[in-house]
Amino acid sequence: MTLRSLHLWRIAVGEQPHSELPADLASVQVGMALGLPAIDTLVGDGTNIGPVKYCLIRQQLVVPVEADTVHRWRAAHSDCVPAARSRGCGAVGYRGCAGLWVTRPESDRAAVTAAGPVHEALSLTRARLRTAPCTHYPHRQEAPCA
Repeated sequence: MTLRSLHLWRIAVGEQPHSELPADLASVQVGMALGLPAIDTLVGDGTNIGPVKYCLIRQQLVVPVEADTVHRWRAAHSDCVPAARSRGCGAVGYRGCAGLWVTRPESDRAAVTAAGPVHEALSLTRARLRTAPCTHYPHRQEAPCA
């Protein structure tokens, strides 16, 4: 698994990010294949990004957003969960959510990331991934493209 980014990040191994998260928050949970390029795009656009958790077991990103996001999040490519389940990726069992918290190194970091730009970046990234050229394998001449 590659955690590639064009931008600098601070990494914290553990249950908590470098800075305190507000008590009333929600979290967007999305797969890394979609989430990593979307978050990288937001950073490149100058959007103020709060802490992000990479769950290495389930290969998911957890992006804390405003608490009122849960009721208005209607995206097929990701989930938005309330505060009670917002610090992990939803993994159950003895392994739970094992991840890395990453934050931007700027001093004026956001406590959470604004939900609107996250939704837009995820949607645009998903559209780009869906229209990317397909790889046809030699053993399947008529490989369908999703």
